[in-house]
Amino acid sequence: MYPLYIMENCIACGVCAKVCPTDAITIDVDVKFDGRRFLKSYILDYSKCNSCMDCVKKCRRNSIVEVEGEKPEGIYDLKALINLKHKLGLFSKKKCKFVDECIGCLLCVVTCPLSAISYEDENGIRIIVIDQNICEGCGMCVTNCPNFALDLVEV
Repeated sequence: MYPLYIMENCIACGVCAKVCPTDAITIDVDVKFDGRRFLKSYILDYSKCNSCMDCVKKCRRNSIVEVEGEKPEGIYDLKALINLKHKLGLFSKKKCKFVDECIGCLLCVVTCPLSAISYEDENGIRIIVIDQNICEGCGMCVTNCPNFALDLVEV
């Protein structure tokens, strides 16, 4: 058994790293003066992990799950963790979607740790595009949208 960070519903609170007794989890979050959180990086060092599952037990958002099987070896960054998640057949249950009018502020673009959100300028109007194939349902864009234009929806 071992923990796996799956990103879904993560609010980048950092409790997983704080409760890890072996310092196997490193999370880098940029917290703005108004409380917005931007996940810059997430690293899980399986060579340090003792599979105590404290991170799984303390995560109130279920962004880390317990996985059966032999623990991976080495250091996994965000992309490697997502690849491992997909290899295990675990895919995001929720995706980011527009539910209200976007004001084009680009906070979602800046916030997304996977670059799943991009924009184009068309005749002076910003068009925001969400790549559903990349989105892992972490909710960083939803949390940071000042117009509440985004939400996570079941897929």
